[in-house]
Amino acid sequence: MPLTAQRVAEVFNPRAGVVGSGWFITPQLVLTVWHAAEGTTPVDEAAPGAPPPRRSLSPAALDELADGREPCRVRALADASAGRPFRDAVTVWWRPECDVALLLITEDADRATSPAGWSTTYWTDLVSADPVEVTAVGFPDHDVVDRVRESRQFGGVVHPLSGVRSGHWVISTGALARPMPGSGWAGMSGAALFAGDRLVGLVTADAGGGSGPVAELRAVPARTFADDPLLAEWIRWAGGTGAWAYGPIERPEQDPGRTGSGDGTRRQGTDGRRSASPKLPGAKGRFWRRGHRPLLPPELLAAAPAPDAVRDRGGLTYRAAEPGELARVYTQQRLDTTADRDAQAPAGPLRVTGQPVSVERLLADPTVRHIVVTGEAGVGKSSLLEYVEATAWRWWRGATRADGPDGAPFGPLLPLRIAARELVGHDSIASAAGPGARALLDAGPPVPGARVLVMVDALDEVTGPEDWRQVMEVLLAAARESTSGPGMERRLLLSARSLHDSAWRGLAGAGATEFRLQPFTVEQLRRFVMAHQTGGAERLLDPGVHERAAARAAEFLAYVRGNGMLDLVRLPLLAHLAVGQYFDPAGEPRVQTRRVDLYARAVAEFLGRFPQRQSPYEPHLRDRIEELLGRLRERHAREAPRHAAVTVALRGFLGDLADTYLRHGTPIVGAATGLLADPAEPADGDPYRRRAVTALLEATGVIVDIHTAHPRFLHRTFAEYLAADHLRDRYGTDPATWGDALSDADTRVAALFAFDRHPPDVRRGITSELAADPERVEQAASLLAEGMCDEDTRGRILELLWRRTDEQERDTAPVVRNWRGTHSSLAHLPQQQRRLHDMATDPRSVPVDRINAAGALAGHDPRGTDLLRTFAHDGSYPLDLRIAAAWYLAHIDREEGSELLARFADDAPSRHCAVAAARLADHDTSAGTSRLRALVADPRCPDVAKVDAAIALCAHDPTAGTDWLRRFAADGRFFADSRVYAADALASSAEDDGRTRTEATLLLERIARDERVDAGYRVEAAHRLARYRADAGTLLLRDFAEGALHGRYGCDAAVLLAQHDHAEGARALDAIARAAGQEPRHRLRAALELAHYEPADGEARLAALAREPGWDDGPRIRAAALLAGRNREAGLPLLRSYAVESTGDVRVVAAHALADVDREEGLRLLRELAESPEAGRSVQVRAANAMGDFDPRLKDATLRRLGVDIKPGGWFST
Repeated sequence: MPLTAQRVAEVFNPRAGVVGSGWFITPQLVLTVWHAAEGTTPVDEAAPGAPPPRRSLSPAALDELADGREPCRVRALADASAGRPFRDAVTVWWRPECDVALLLITEDADRATSPAGWSTTYWTDLVSADPVEVTAVGFPDHDVVDRVRESRQFGGVVHPLSGVRSGHWVISTGALARPMPGSGWAGMSGAALFAGDRLVGLVTADAGGGSGPVAELRAVPARTFADDPLLAEWIRWAGGTGAWAYGPIERPEQDPGRTGSGDGTRRQGTDGRRSASPKLPGAKGRFWRRGHRPLLPPELLAAAPAPDAVRDRGGLTYRAAEPGELARVYTQQRLDTTADRDAQAPAGPLRVTGQPVSVERLLADPTVRHIVVTGEAGVGKSSLLEYVEATAWRWWRGATRADGPDGAPFGPLLPLRIAARELVGHDSIASAAGPGARALLDAGPPVPGARVLVMVDALDEVTGPEDWRQVMEVLLAAARESTSGPGMERRLLLSARSLHDSAWRGLAGAGATEFRLQPFTVEQLRRFVMAHQTGGAERLLDPGVHERAAARAAEFLAYVRGNGMLDLVRLPLLAHLAVGQYFDPAGEPRVQTRRVDLYARAVAEFLGRFPQRQSPYEPHLRDRIEELLGRLRERHAREAPRHAAVTVALRGFLGDLADTYLRHGTPIVGAATGLLADPAEPADGDPYRRRAVTALLEATGVIVDIHTAHPRFLHRTFAEYLAADHLRDRYGTDPATWGDALSDADTRVAALFAFDRHPPDVRRGITSELAADPERVEQAASLLAEGMCDEDTRGRILELLWRRTDEQERDTAPVVRNWRGTHSSLAHLPQQQRRLHDMATDPRSVPVDRINAAGALAGHDPRGTDLLRTFAHDGSYPLDLRIAAAWYLAHIDREEGSELLARFADDAPSRHCAVAAARLADHDTSAGTSRLRALVADPRCPDVAKVDAAIALCAHDPTAGTDWLRRFAADGRFFADSRVYAADALASSAEDDGRTRTEATLLLERIARDERVDAGYRVEAAHRLARYRADAGTLLLRDFAEGALHGRYGCDAAVLLAQHDHAEGARALDAIARAAGQEPRHRLRAALELAHYEPADGEARLAALAREPGWDDGPRIRAAALLAGRNREAGLPLLRSYAVESTGDVRVVAAHALADVDREEGLRLLRELAESPEAGRSVQVRAANAMGDFDPRLKDATLRRLGVDIKPGGWFST
């Protein structure tokens, strides 16, 4: 029922002295009757009024609309109860013939933030003759006591066939309590009339006139005005899409307390349950049929995968328990935003790094246009896409018109999943899709805002260079044309192990954002094992099943910790293999410690079941398969023992097939047919050939989807394992080749499998050479983490990885791009554990490094757990580090870690209390959530911590979390940065069809326009506003950049404006770079940013600034250096001229800047200055010190020659 005190309106027209009632459609718009607003419209403006202004809702727009208009006065019932005054409103739309008007509140609009639970106003028509129960709330004269007008809610019945000629509903209701002169119902006009939760009209008149107590009222039906296009346009302008919609009345539930006899009596001893609102006496058939029609038309439902479709999992089944689809036993599907990896593509979408995000929230976020999901092999990218497809279509199949699209799990997205390899040879996605999918791509939106989510899986499986280029062209074209052309708007969701820079730049320019799918945390792995062992997470609701599963999970985790596999099995696919192998009763309940061994055992089991898998085939087909096996035995297993010949032959055949598939992208069945063909047979001489080939492939358990147009390997990693011998032969023994392959995410797993096929002495030689090269030591460490190094090589790798900075010779620093990941992956090694323990106990180490080292050690060595306890209890450590230690500890000792996190969360005055509560919720949802609820309401809690707590609360109680964010963003007593933080979080977490996001954007705009707020926060608010409402945000940023804000903040606004509006931003940057009144640093920054977007203009501006006549030498040299960094040919001559022609300290500055661009030439000039007595001692010392940025040893030697006493800490005195 949407009737709430926040939405019932009291209306007063001072000009006419008329009182009425109304309904808040949005926080700014009130629907009422025309005769309550008559006389407040512009005289020269005919009904139904002008359309809303082109610019977005803002205080300035409201002032413009209010100018020259007579106001009405409006107040919500909730505001009246709180003692708040009326506010001014103007009439913006009206229909005198229907007696309906729309008021827009223009006074104190900031107060009109929507409360929690604000919902869409659904209107409907009554097309049946059956009576319908209705209700309304208004402010009649009858209830004026001591000059206070009280509210009244009344109920009645509408008889739809009464009042047909007059075009009004007739409402039968009870008489008022006491007679009055005139009508006691006066003032009720404008009250919204509801049947259940559907608006069916507005009360307009008392049918009894002024005769005293009456039993009938009149109402204008909603159908007469609700679909007016101009009314809808005003509502969209002020409230966003979804605030106003048609919604049929739902069928009432059958009263189970009634007997089947139809006599209306109840069964003895039963309580009758009330029907769902609205109660429609005798309403049957028509409304129910309309409401229960499918939401999607049949031609779109035909594009969905079959509801009973089961993913072909080949041999990936273990006898201990049938785990079902991998996605079904996932505990969470979460992604982490990547760092901004492409600084040269500033025109791409904004990407915010930080907290993980669920795929549900990611897909519901309109600011994320196209998505690229990357991650390690086996992390679950394909399972994620399958999960989205299955979940979405399961909902759409059951959705009816009565439901509407609001409950869709990912918003109004219709998924279409296609494998990237299916795009090879096609010029568009539509041509590669099937007929049903093409219908989906060509159809118009079946519901407002509907879009097609085109999911392209496994880009990394397109291996041919030409095929890759062709597929990328198709995807880039689809991304750029997603909002143009026929049919619905399209959104892309791509998956790949990684993307090289060239591919990423194209996708980023087309509006793609990269998200990295994360491996399991230890807690997620524990829940995964429990779900795996019970066949699905839903069975864990049984306490007995839960207890047994928890014990099995604890046993498995203890085992993988003990043998050093914990980090390895955090990958979902490897967890799936490892859990199945560990609990397989047919085999030894143990798992090997290496990735390659997991695959070896899995493939051995698949092929070992080959005879059973082909047993259902008909005899003639089995004979043909046996004939094919004979050829394979002759080719691959001539010397193998008889009992192993079939397995060896199949391995050889599958290795050849996998190599052909991976290298050339050859279709599997075609490649297999060629490999199995007998040269002596004619190509078309055997009608059973293709059937026999497909049957053989299917029986291996490694090939799936064999009966579709695009068969594939069970997972690409299985193909890479099988093809390892071929890859080993191609890579040979060149360490550089292996290093390159191990450093590339696309080829790393294949390289690991292939490297293992080399003899031990060859592996030792390659690893030793990699370990001796500081540029390659990280690749050597990846081999060490996989158990592929001997003892001597292991020591050399660890020694180089741990070499301290002060021990390093020039150019021998180890290049480790992922320090934490690399060292954590080696924590199962005793030598590494010793080094981690030394770091964690060394008081000279940075505290955060000590805690991270202890956290990496704790999963393998009890000493790490003890250290985490020590750090978490040590009051000398900053609280955020103690929280991190407790969080690490909770993964090992859940009870003690959770207890510590709870204690930190209870420290409300701390800045970090919310972080502790959120971390606690990871391990103990109930305790963490209760503390988050307490923190948001605790006055001792700092503002930013309250916002952190509200954001974390959104993950567990979205309604409460968004309500608190709403309050914080609107609270002028909060610090401005916390208000911006809260409003942005509110907008990004909005899941209610845009209404909450509209509120949040209004709050951001309010902060950005508030001159009492610091300029930096105003710019930040406008920048974040532009993520959700580009027009309003860019308008504010443009105003700031064009002079509303000066100096640094105007320049900040121009830089941010360019990220949202390329042309306007470039124009603003150029204006600042040219402005003589701006400080040099701001002009230089603007010119440099301009060069990112318009290289020719920006570089020309930098060249001009390098010769700016009114500047000192320092800024001009800086301009030349910036120009040289972008364009050496243009900038280097300028730098050289300054370095040669200047004198004194200016020459040192110029030479240093030159060395940044041309190290050899700049360092030579600095050395000449340092050795030149004519330059003066001060210049000599400054030149020597400047050399330290390029050659520290040369600096120290030069300073000593100059007689400078070098003090500890690197500074000097003369």
